[in-house]
Amino acid sequence: MAAVTIRRMVERELVWPAGWRLSVETLTCGRGRCRWESRTVVLDRRCTPAEAQATLAHEAIHASRGPCPGWARAGEEATVHQLAARALISPAALASELEWSPDPRVIAWDLQVTGDLVDARLSSLDPAEHAQLWARTAHHRDEA
Repeated sequence: MAAVTIRRMVERELVWPAGWRLSVETLTCGRGRCRWESRTVVLDRRCTPAEAQATLAHEAIHASRGPCPGWARAGEEATVHQLAARALISPAALASELEWSPDPRVIAWDLQVTGDLVDARLSSLDPAEHAQLWARTAHHRDEA
């Protein structure tokens, strides 16, 4: 599972941080984490493929950005989550999915990501992306 997920990361041009390795373990909480001292990204073995993909992207971005002080952790988590969403969900893929269905759960299933990543991607659209998606999904509004 992890090898397939890393291959998908490469296909989406998300770069694995140099010098870091991957370990798949049973975690007591959460789906993944960075172990800074050993430069290891840890993935929980119970992750679904979508969770594994989202978690590996998220943790790879953390590893690339480096550790942050405790007082900045909440903001860093939000930033990394949005960056992972942007890395895994291209504007073209999102537009294509939204033409088919406006339901984030359907989009997540089709793109093999988690629903919270779809939500993060939708909430962080830049003005040009928003305009593109608005135009491509007009038929959903016309049918209502």
